[in-house]
Amino acid sequence: MNRREFGKLMMSTGLMAGMMPGLVLAADTKELNVAVEALWQNIAPINGISNASIRIFPNIYDRLVEIDYLNDPSGQTLISRLATGWERNGKVWTITLRDGVKFHNGETMTAEDVAFTLSAERLWGEEPYEPRGRTYTAGFVRVEATGPLTVEIETADEDINIPGKLSGFIGYVVPKAYYLEKGVDGFGQAPVGTGPYQVTRYRGNEAARLEAFADHWDGAPPVERLNFLLVPEYAGRLAGLATGEFDIIASIPIDQENQIETMEGANLIRKQVNNYTAVLFNTRNDPEGNPLQNQDLRYAMIQAIDMDAIVQALFGGNTFFPSVPFNFPEYGKFYDAAAKPRLPYDLEAARALVAKSGYKGEKLIWHITRGFWTNYDAAAEIMVEMWREAGINVEAQFLDNFQLAYERPFHMLAVSGGTSFIPGDPYQPLWLDWSPTGVISSASWKTWDPTERFVEIGAAYAKSTDPDERKALFLELSDEWQRVTPGQYMWKSLANWAVRDGISFVPVPEFEMRLHGGYLTL
Repeated sequence: MNRREFGKLMMSTGLMAGMMPGLVLAADTKELNVAVEALWQNIAPINGISNASIRIFPNIYDRLVEIDYLNDPSGQTLISRLATGWERNGKVWTITLRDGVKFHNGETMTAEDVAFTLSAERLWGEEPYEPRGRTYTAGFVRVEATGPLTVEIETADEDINIPGKLSGFIGYVVPKAYYLEKGVDGFGQAPVGTGPYQVTRYRGNEAARLEAFADHWDGAPPVERLNFLLVPEYAGRLAGLATGEFDIIASIPIDQENQIETMEGANLIRKQVNNYTAVLFNTRNDPEGNPLQNQDLRYAMIQAIDMDAIVQALFGGNTFFPSVPFNFPEYGKFYDAAAKPRLPYDLEAARALVAKSGYKGEKLIWHITRGFWTNYDAAAEIMVEMWREAGINVEAQFLDNFQLAYERPFHMLAVSGGTSFIPGDPYQPLWLDWSPTGVISSASWKTWDPTERFVEIGAAYAKSTDPDERKALFLELSDEWQRVTPGQYMWKSLANWAVRDGISFVPVPEFEMRLHGGYLTL
């Protein structure tokens, strides 16, 4: 594909900018209206994990431990929240809890609530209420309340990363009695946490209403009410910002950002987040005779795509393509800026691999949830054309929701994934997601079966407590993944918002919106 053809294709994806008038300022700062492109069906902190719900979580739940992005934007510093201290003795961590914390229903948080939050019954047993929790509690063998304000977590092997894990989704504490009374689905529709705001109404197809929680242990939040309003179309969000109906809007198309930058009374906020977009290659014999079982064809698909050019065209210099998978700057000592990809863009090499694979031009179906990730749909159209030039026949099917996207048959699947479950460590995207119990290997839509070598290295990596050994095992594990090549990384995800004048919002490198504490001021 030459430069002129690439430019025409970019224009055909509709990446055009417009202009909007100045902003009409709202007078009431006691209530904030936040227009979002999506809400999830529930906001339970494990069962309801999605990019759409993550933005709401830290406003209604408190974590045991939190990453302090205000004082350390690199995300390497942990601070206490519901836990005031933690210490390890071999395989056992003792967590000390904050006294006098109230749940939104008026009950006082106890060690029993915290032990239940992290329990086998809820997350990691044979039949837990939220089996997705197994992924985040790998290695747990015992969680026990050992005093009114102390909880012990015992792991099968020594685990130096428990505090970091408690800064993730499993660290959001739920009230045991209320949770059991409502059940998983009921709790997700009417959740109770200890956070600065309490949910007074939740409709996944409409809006979420959050009221300031007067008894929050860390003081009152800066506004009395937060309304997260579902406005799927960007034009509707933009119009509402211009009229003053909305105070914050999320997910501005990159090619439309200049509308915000030229609008009086509004400010654009942009942040790379610890998340990546990707396409999974279905390496299993499902559908029967799946051509992507052939490794050479998967290699060809990587080398046929000039991802650097796509990302530059769609995002400018605002994000990047990690040409070496699992190689992100937030990993500190694990990150190698000089690393070289084993499958660089090379159209002729891709064509040779296609010929070697024996591929006969069978249609490869790519399921994509329409409009969910910024610029993914546009990138897909470009990628389909690049694959065509290499002799690979891909049909991108844009579907209205994840349920439809996950329905078989398909050969490829659009996904995204987090990168930062343990601060400063690639544990999540490399092992947590791709291990035998990870979602990519165990969901109904699973796309690969981990190799014996991958499992062997990964198990050693997960258990390792020595920094140098852990890094060496990480490199081995990454190399084995790249040997198989069960997917294609696309770009580091980018989140953006527009806020009206008078609102100061500090974004974090996550999809979450912390609309409290020092993160939001008026």
